[in-house]
Amino acid sequence: MIPLRIKISLFLIPAIVIGLFETLRHTLLENILPIELGNWLTACIDAGVIALVARSLFLAYANKERELSRERASRAVMEERERLARVLHDQIAQSIFYSGVQVSAAKVKLQQGRDGSVEQNLNDVLLSLREIDENVRQAIFNLKQDTIGGSDFRKRIRLFLDKTLSGKSISWDLEMSEGDITLSAADQVQLFGILQEGITNIVKHSKATQVTVRLMSRSEDNAHWSFTIQDNGIGFNLQNVRDGRYGMEIMANRARDIGADFHVESSPGNTQIRVER
Repeated sequence: MIPLRIKISLFLIPAIVIGLFETLRHTLLENILPIELGNWLTACIDAGVIALVARSLFLAYANKERELSRERASRAVMEERERLARVLHDQIAQSIFYSGVQVSAAKVKLQQGRDGSVEQNLNDVLLSLREIDENVRQAIFNLKQDTIGGSDFRKRIRLFLDKTLSGKSISWDLEMSEGDITLSAADQVQLFGILQEGITNIVKHSKATQVTVRLMSRSEDNAHWSFTIQDNGIGFNLQNVRDGRYGMEIMANRARDIGADFHVESSPGNTQIRVER
């Protein structure tokens, strides 16, 4: 909100200054200052006074914009940390609980002398522990990233793709526009979240061997862009997307939060997740 003193100044100060000048002009300066020159001086003084007074207004707006920008960035990071907390609770805690159930079942079978069927329970425990390990590593990776501090977004994506895909026999490629695309801290947080969700789906379901991630500018000022995750996997039925599977609703919500459009196209050998603004 504009301070009251600035509102009053915008109305009163120019009027007072011009009023004083016009009084001087038509009294003391009447025989000295030509009418045409006096008119030009009045206009220049009026413009100068308004510019000086308005400077306070512009500074107030600039400060408010910086505050809003910091608030949006902080909110985006807080939302991301809340998402990580949900991952820790929903995925890791459940996996630990499931492992405990399997260990208990194996213990009962051993007590009953059914040694032959214990192996399946132990295999399930091992798979659950591997999933816990992967989720914990990913959560740690996310928490270590300094989005507000201005860490290089390209480097962050490259590091994530390398850590996630290189050990899965999935080759990957990253393509980004040469110019500096305008991405706020909130944009980076939400796009990175979409990338994580998309890559996780590819690893778990797609049977892909190649992944390409693109962040390309769509305008000369780099304010409009397209973010694409593409793989050569088996694809999926888009009806499953409408049924809320594969975290598509989460990704769509993330895109909507930053004012972007979310698109999904899938066919055998070519699946694309695309976010555009």
